Amino acid sequence: MEKPVPERLIDAGLALLADEGAAGVTVRSVEGRAGVPHGSVRHHFGGLDGLRHALVDGLLAREVPRDEPVEDVVRRWLGPDAPIARARYELMLMGSRDEGLRATVLQGRQVFVDQLVGAGVAPPQARSLVAMLDGLVLDALLREASDVDLTLWQQALAAALPHSAAKL
Repeated sequence: MEKPVPERLIDAGLALLADEGAAGVTVRSVEGRAGVPHGSVRHHFGGLDGLRHALVDGLLAREVPRDEPVEDVVRRWLGPDAPIARARYELMLMGSRDEGLRATVLQGRQVFVDQLVGAGVAPPQARSLVAMLDGLVLDALLREASDVDLTLWQQALAAALPHSAAKL
């Protein structure tokens, strides 16, 4: 069964972000890649700005934290989910220039921060740990590496956790 048009548009937008970057995400390119009629983006999302917000939501739906070790998450981000990871970084850069999109990106990122806070890490340190992990993954994507040395990140996590907390 074929996906509904909004899902097809989000899938196409994320694929274009991963393949071509933010400049490749136009209303026409997304509609063309999705194989839907012209005007579909406007009809479903109100235009390009609405589509961008829907792309963040679509990305977050794919990146919902699972109950898995960080090492497995990073392996997934650098392996089968590398296109989604590239799309995430494109959206983060777009959010750095667009105040409305910034709030949506930060809200989505907060899910990962909250996971660390739930394990006992103080919020400022949790935000730093998420930023460190983003930097390590982005560096690996740039180098086309399939793995990341998480030793320093794990040491920072251990230093931020209360002594009684379990390792993530």
